[in-house]
Order: sequence, then structure tokens, then C-alpha cells
Amino acid sequence: MTLRKHQHQDITIIAPGEKLTISENGDELSAAVREALESGSTKILFDFSEVEFIDSLGVGQVVASHVAVNNKGGHLILCGLKPRILLVLRMASLHLILDIKDTGPGAVIW
Repeated sequence: MTLRKHQHQDITIIAPGEKLTISENGDELSAAVREALESGSTKILFDFSEVEFIDSLGVGQVVASHVAVNNKGGHLILCGLKPRILLVLRMASLHLILDIKDTGPGAVIW
């Protein structure tokens, strides 16, 4: 996985690559979230605009990240989801607990 992470003001933006799978990334997404939380960031944005495929491990990483951020009193937003990825999250009813925005990362307002 080609995970990119950068800071924009007080928001940590994490953008996974094309795939979020067990063979592509292992624990990179959770590690990036853990690092952000350890550095004091409480606003984390997942930019999924490049993600074309997610498997069960990827879904698990998103849920684990959501729990970790909430446990630290922070907020996690997902944006830029392609219809196929959104469908996977809806099938698991995760759209009910995750904060999913229809816009791109530049349009998200905290």
C-alpha cells in the first residue's frame, strides 16, 4: 500500500493507496492512526479517493481506527469513498457508526 500521511492545520490526513487489503498493507493504517494519536492529533481524516478495493482486513482497520480515535476523545471522518467502497461499508451497516462525508478532503468542515 502506498499510504500517504500529512498534516493540515490540526487535522491529520491519511490517504491509503489503491487497495486496503491484508496482502497490500498489513497494519499500516492502524499504525498511522496510532502515530497521529500519540503525537496529539485528535482530528483524523481518511481520504479514500484513491481506494478501489477493500477486503475484510481493510474494513477491520477502519473500524479499529474509529474505536482508537473515539477512545482518545477524537473524531475520525472518511471522505472520497467510491460507490463500491461505500456499498461494502453499508452492507456491514458501518455507515451508521462511521462519519462518512460525500465530499473530498478539502471540503470537509469540522
